[in-house]
Amino acid sequence: MDHENPSNSIFPLYDGYIHNYLQLFINLETEEFYDDVGISAYGPDKNGFMRKFNPIRDNIHFILYPDSSIQLQPDVGC
Repeated sequence: MDHENPSNSIFPLYDGYIHNYLQLFINLETEEFYDDVGISAYGPDKNGFMRKFNPIRDNIHFILYPDSSIQLQPDVGC
């Protein structure tokens, strides 16, 4: 890792550090998920089934439904 030139690093850095694992999935400068990240973000409907979609790819500031489950998967191109 190149601490002098963080833009040359394969890891997304913010102020020279990885503060949170979400930085591996979200570009904090543009506030967008990286294109190669798969997102499954659902909250329970009135029957308890995980069917209420959380559109966090479109808006990372979206307020999640209570008891939501979010899964992030790096897309390895398979």
